[in-house]
Amino acid sequence: MKAGPECFPCALNQVLRLMRAAHVDDEIILDAIKDAWEYIKGLDLNYSPAYIATRSIRTGSNYFPVKDPYLEFKREHNKIALRVLEQIKDEIESSDDPLKHRLILMASGNIIDLGTQDKFDLIETLESNFSRGFGIDHYDIFIEKLKNTKKFLLIADNAGEVVFDIYFLKKLDVEEKILAVKSGPVLNDVTKYDLEDLDIEGIRVVETGSDALGVDFRETSKEFMEEFNSADIVLAKGHANFETLDDAQREIFLLLQIKCGVVGGRLGKPVGTPIFALNTLI
Repeated sequence: MKAGPECFPCALNQVLRLMRAAHVDDEIILDAIKDAWEYIKGLDLNYSPAYIATRSIRTGSNYFPVKDPYLEFKREHNKIALRVLEQIKDEIESSDDPLKHRLILMASGNIIDLGTQDKFDLIETLESNFSRGFGIDHYDIFIEKLKNTKKFLLIADNAGEVVFDIYFLKKLDVEEKILAVKSGPVLNDVTKYDLEDLDIEGIRVVETGSDALGVDFRETSKEFMEEFNSADIVLAKGHANFETLDDAQREIFLLLQIKCGVVGGRLGKPVGTPIFALNTLI
């Protein structure tokens, strides 16, 4: 999808938030923001929001005192998600449609996003989403395609919510279950190092080959592309994956919680709406 004017200050704000998390002095933060702006001001609205944000963060990262400013936040969010999963999983599995409720759980977990907000209420989001369901709902199509699926690729988004992604994959009755994660830290997106304390038995992990937000096909690895092209179903989580895959040349199920007006405008739904959409139908 194309960016909106709002995406440029948002990209700079993500640099600011990362620098604050790393406890950097104001003067250094200002230098980082100025450098990031010098780079992204040459971009236009034909680029995706994720592309603009990635370039802003990469430029600003030259000033980061640590490689992964959100490392401790990601670990804490995994712990929070594990506690929530223990509280909610019996209700999910005893529901009239556990598979759909697992998908709603995954979409609700997408509220854990340090790129756009400091605070989130996961329980409140879950309760709301279980009550109202998806704003765009292609679940019936998903069910039909799942019947003939042997290889399932899930492209992850953030730490924390990845706990729900793993739970979903473990419950899935397919031969091959693959989880794609970033090859380097960017915001609170999940990397293989963020999975070290999680049980991923039965799930094969592949890296995208890049630290870009979403999926940037100019940077993806050969290994990732082989999995991407050969999977019977690809399910991609979150805003950045939506921003970079909505017009991909293959069918992809996009699962997210709308967190900004630009994405909301693209989907015709208000901020806060959970979405489960096939890219070829939106």
